Amino acid sequence: MERQQIGLKLVMDQLGLPVQVDTFEDRLILQKAVYLAQAAGVNLGYYFRWYLHGPYCSSVSDDGFCVAIELGQGTEDSAGWSLDAASAEKASGILDLVDCNDRSALAKKLELFASIHFLLDRKQVSGQSPDKITAVLRKFGKDFNADDVRGALGELRDHDIIH
Repeated sequence: MERQQIGLKLVMDQLGLPVQVDTFEDRLILQKAVYLAQAAGVNLGYYFRWYLHGPYCSSVSDDGFCVAIELGQGTEDSAGWSLDAASAEKASGILDLVDCNDRSALAKKLELFASIHFLLDRKQVSGQSPDKITAVLRKFGKDFNADDVRGALGELRDHDIIH
């Protein structure tokens, strides 16, 4: 594994999420978990752009596949490596955002959180009005409602991902 791939694996471990890429939901969870970890302050060096399901980075996808393949072959290049204390603390600070036993519900939840952060961070929506954010999300074909957005904004604020 390359260093960035090791970092991805370590962050996913810190979040208690396996690096899985078998299903669409697995890949969505990987993308959004890495995006949110970076939004929380973990510097992994990935650049995200908007795609069909919110923020997307092809390098995260490529690295996720590489890590999953190596893990499937029984190799563990991340053994002996650890996140620096600040990154581990920042990743741990968002643990309850990714705490969900239902993978489908987790994928939808992370898509909402990451999409809202991306839209605000990239100034695609002015202010933090749930109605305005919902309107932009709907423009992009998302079926989230203002109550979903309002709740997500609260959680993102509680975790210092948005201010």
